[in-house]
Amino acid sequence: MADDWLEQSLLDAVRDGEILDLAGDGTVDEAAMRSWDSTHTVPAALIRDLVRGRRDIEADPHGLRLRGARITGRIDLANITSDLRVELVDCFVPDGLNLCDSQLPGLVLDGSCFGHPAGSHDPPVDAARLTAPVMTMRGAVANADTPSGAVRFLGAHLGLLDCGGARLENMSGPALHAEFLRVDQSVLLRDGFWATGAGEQGAVRFAYAHLGRLACDGARLENTSGPALHADGLRVDRAVFLRAGFQATGAVQLVDAHLGLLDCDEARLENMSGPALHADGLRVDRAVFLRDGFQATGAGHSVLALNGVSVGSLWLDTSGVTRSGQATGALVAIDGLTYADLPAPVGLPRWLELLRDHTPGYSAQPYQQLAAVHRAAGHDSEVRDILMAQRRDQIGRGGLRRRDRAWARFTGLALGFGYQPWRALLLLFAVLASSVALAVVLGGPGGGLQRTARASTPTTPCSVVERVGVGLDLGLPVVKTGAQDLCVPTGNRAGQTLTVAGWLLQLAAWALATLFIAGFTGAVRKT
Repeated sequence: MADDWLEQSLLDAVRDGEILDLAGDGTVDEAAMRSWDSTHTVPAALIRDLVRGRRDIEADPHGLRLRGARITGRIDLANITSDLRVELVDCFVPDGLNLCDSQLPGLVLDGSCFGHPAGSHDPPVDAARLTAPVMTMRGAVANADTPSGAVRFLGAHLGLLDCGGARLENMSGPALHAEFLRVDQSVLLRDGFWATGAGEQGAVRFAYAHLGRLACDGARLENTSGPALHADGLRVDRAVFLRAGFQATGAVQLVDAHLGLLDCDEARLENMSGPALHADGLRVDRAVFLRDGFQATGAGHSVLALNGVSVGSLWLDTSGVTRSGQATGALVAIDGLTYADLPAPVGLPRWLELLRDHTPGYSAQPYQQLAAVHRAAGHDSEVRDILMAQRRDQIGRGGLRRRDRAWARFTGLALGFGYQPWRALLLLFAVLASSVALAVVLGGPGGGLQRTARASTPTTPCSVVERVGVGLDLGLPVVKTGAQDLCVPTGNRAGQTLTVAGWLLQLAAWALATLFIAGFTGAVRKT
């Protein structure tokens, strides 16, 4: 009797465009749903018949609108093309919903609870290849134990998907499986959205999907045996928002994805078995924001894997990036990372520290990229600092042969690796000063210098001015004062010492002069 009344009431509601509300003002949660009796029970076959138009009624454009029902049997809407909009709000669907290959004008599943029979591998909500302009699951619950996913959108095409506040859980696969999904506008996984999954497919899977926008503000994704978000090859035309308290236990994986913008401000990422953010090969047309409270904890090769990433602007603050436990390794891997603007918000010293101390190993490309954007901005002094830091890192971690390392260290001291040739001039002045001091000290009365026969008083000690002139002649590689024509070393020990020292000082002066010219012309930099 109750079944007949419910059936007629639903037919009348569909005809009149009204909501059949079986819950009223009562409590609507999963525990209450499981206690509903026959006064709430609607057979799945009736819903299928209404969507197919097999009941002799003229449906109102508002469509099928049902709230607070316990639906018996799996709702089978597969392969149906219908003009009837379907709303199942706060309904209990323990055997799940099949929407595979169907076309509907709209689908609302807000607040409903979905499951699947024990031992079944069918997803509680299977929307593979579904076509609909709008689908909402705000506050919905789906519990599963199947590799297929708790909610599956494999190859579906939607205008808008809103799962705000939904709670999806799968013990043996993805909570949300949306590989190859296409959404023209937005996918909204926010307002307390919570997904718990298992396995390498990820808790939430958007691999090779194409979306207009993805908003996961404040969402929580958990997977202790694989990625929290698996979005390899994802394409998003506008923006991906993983911000405002977004939490991921398990990697956020965006390998080879192409996004308009990526905003992870205030996100918290954690992966105990690998990178917290794995985005090798990612392309972002505008900007990437990893700042303002961004935290990432990971293990493995690096915490942030950004190799080969291409972005317009990069905002990266690694103050909240840490290694998990006692794990050793780098914080960031950025070999091949390219960006068009000066990186922010940290300054150049922090960036150089990051490249030197927190990357897996020496690589020239990150330094060259940083130098390129500073050069484009007209920061010539910063460019020199970057390139000198690169050479120091190459000496420390670049695997140079001992001979090459020694040469690099020498040119670093003498020429600043070719970027500061004035260092060679300073050393040349030091050699000159040493020459003068040596000549003055050793060439005094009874010492190592005396006047020649060409002097007005031969064999007498040289004056201080003459000794200074001899010192200048010893220290200058080209220019000569002529003092050695009048004042020469003696044959005693001091004179011999001065002679040998003069040879060495001449050699040093010529070497430093040559290095200065090489550094000034850039020849040293090319080595």
